[in-house]
Amino acid sequence: MEHYDAAPPPPPRIPGLSTLRLLGVGGRSAVWLVQCTAAAERTITWVGAGAPRRLALKIPLQAPRGAASLRSAQGELEAMLPLIHPHLVRPWGVLATAEGRTGLLLEPYTAGSLAQLLSSVGRLSPGQAVTALTPVAQALEHLHSRGAAHGDLSCANILLSPEGRPALGDLGDAAVLGMPNRWGSPEQDIADLAAVGWAALTGHEPGPSAARAPLQSLLPRAPEPLAALLEEALSPLSGCRPLAGEFAVELYACAAPEPLDLLPAIDDAALAEVPTRMASISQAGHSRRGWGLRNAVKRLWGPARKRTPTVVN
Repeated sequence: MEHYDAAPPPPPRIPGLSTLRLLGVGGRSAVWLVQCTAAAERTITWVGAGAPRRLALKIPLQAPRGAASLRSAQGELEAMLPLIHPHLVRPWGVLATAEGRTGLLLEPYTAGSLAQLLSSVGRLSPGQAVTALTPVAQALEHLHSRGAAHGDLSCANILLSPEGRPALGDLGDAAVLGMPNRWGSPEQDIADLAAVGWAALTGHEPGPSAARAPLQSLLPRAPEPLAALLEEALSPLSGCRPLAGEFAVELYACAAPEPLDLLPAIDDAALAEVPTRMASISQAGHSRRGWGLRNAVKRLWGPARKRTPTVVN
């Protein structure tokens, strides 16, 4: 989800919801930060209990053909519940707008996306890339272990909390809102994540493998294991790419996590939500932490899993 350059869409008017501000506009939908009131119980079809009062509301910019009814949208959301993970944006409910469009209520990430951050800072350090992408790899490992894939991973779909905590968004949103959906595979998810890492480190997309310069020639000071990991994950042979859990473990070992500097990228409305002192993500000694990365990565260790190269004829 990106910021907007043209005139923003009008705020939604839905009983029980107070619109606070526009979070972003993409090619197909707009996302608003909303506050739920007691009257919202009559408006929203909730999925799960304990939703926060402040949520993100995602609404298609145009009513899609064959738009999902609230009943079918609720079914889509319920199917997504087993996929919930700390670093996947959680769905909370669906509603109908006055125009008859289906709106999706999501966990709010109000500090923008990785794409917005990169447009402001240019690139990340290796330690910042570890902080931003290791949790995403963990989320992919969770998805893939349950027979699912994301299918549309990009810098714009990695959202950030005011504390700098990343989460992968747009999981199944298109299906819930009745829009055309993309189908992916675990192997493509890994290649997409590696492309995000490449862009985050260099400021440029990696491009086709035949015309791509080695990462270490572009970033001589990048840790050699980091360059090797991204090159492997971008292999044209899908079977040669690491599994998501392997990617998370190997990425975490490449550099000490460093906090993301969100201040250059966020707007004035979100600035008040950013902690005045960012939590330390790296500390002296051998222990490193960051959004539970250390313990979560340790849980990913297990017996080695061999990857069989896929031969492309």
